[in-house]
Amino acid sequence: MAIGVPRGRNALAVSAVFTCLATLLTAVRIYTRAFMVKQMGADDWTILVSLSFSWAFFGLFVGETAYLMGEHFEQIPQSILTKQMICFWASVPIYQASLITTKGSMLLQYKRVFSTRRMRLACYCLIGFLGVWGAWTFISAWLNCVPVAKFWNDSLDGYCLDKKALWFSNSAIHIFTDILLLVFPMPVLKKLQLPSRQKLALMGIFALGAFVLVTSILRLQSLLVISDSKDSTYDNVGAATWSAVECNIAIICACLPATRPFISRLIPRFFSTAKSKNTSTPYSGPTARQSHTTNLTGFRASVAGRGTGGGTFGPSHCYNMKSFDDDKKPIIRDYGKDDDKVISSSPGGEIRVTTIVSQESVASPQDEYSSLKGLIKD
Repeated sequence: MAIGVPRGRNALAVSAVFTCLATLLTAVRIYTRAFMVKQMGADDWTILVSLSFSWAFFGLFVGETAYLMGEHFEQIPQSILTKQMICFWASVPIYQASLITTKGSMLLQYKRVFSTRRMRLACYCLIGFLGVWGAWTFISAWLNCVPVAKFWNDSLDGYCLDKKALWFSNSAIHIFTDILLLVFPMPVLKKLQLPSRQKLALMGIFALGAFVLVTSILRLQSLLVISDSKDSTYDNVGAATWSAVECNIAIICACLPATRPFISRLIPRFFSTAKSKNTSTPYSGPTARQSHTTNLTGFRASVAGRGTGGGTFGPSHCYNMKSFDDDKKPIIRDYGKDDDKVISSSPGGEIRVTTIVSQESVASPQDEYSSLKGLIKD
């Protein structure tokens, strides 16, 4: 096997860095969703598919580099050039598949988070568009030429699609969908009744999709270079590098919103959308039967004389002091069922013991957007 030239190896190093970063963020996302939130969704499985396509693209990138991508055309033996072009041909649909599935994951995430009728309908329409367009980009990339071998052997009889028109039209639609995905959640997030810091933090996470838009534009510029190039094997380095960066930046940006519980654990309260409340049912007299307290901990017992106004909140017993004898046990009356009748007929000098059990309401990460969903209305 041929050894890659420095120009190709530098591009491969960039691809390796971004692929590893995308893998790290995906691992954090899956850990968050599977072990912290314990609620894996369709968007999480889809991002795993996208990551697998990204690694397949990286493997083909390795092949292109090994077969002298970045070297001048006239200096590459024909057998090596053929192998490089086969790797290049295979990498195009893999790139498209990774990018399309990442965008599908983003839309599935939006559908889960912004669960209003209007947002769900918009998500379904965009997912349908991505499905149809994605199938076209994948098939047209594989069958760019008929027979397929004409892609790397122009001497064969057959027909090829206009590569320049195909690349630029697909790139333009990618940029268009990037803009849609970037602005899609902003109107809803802007209307959330949240403190400014929390609202800006959420909007900032979703706005990271702007990095995907920037890489798409930079890739388009590199396509302009290679489309007019007379030395495609040398000039293909830029387009291949930006393709790898775009795929992995998209995965990273898709994973960041789903890692909110993980980030919140590292930076407490920064992304919190839950509002703390301390509420209790006010006492309504000696016949009060129920009380609910949230965000309190512990166990409290109260001992009060009759007529002090202590309500019955739990298992309640009355100890009649007149019945305490050396040889007798205290008479215990249960006030749990009908307190007002027992109190009115009970003798004086009693001590009533009320056990109050306070319930603590702790925000759990069962759904990292549960509090956010409550703030989003149709």
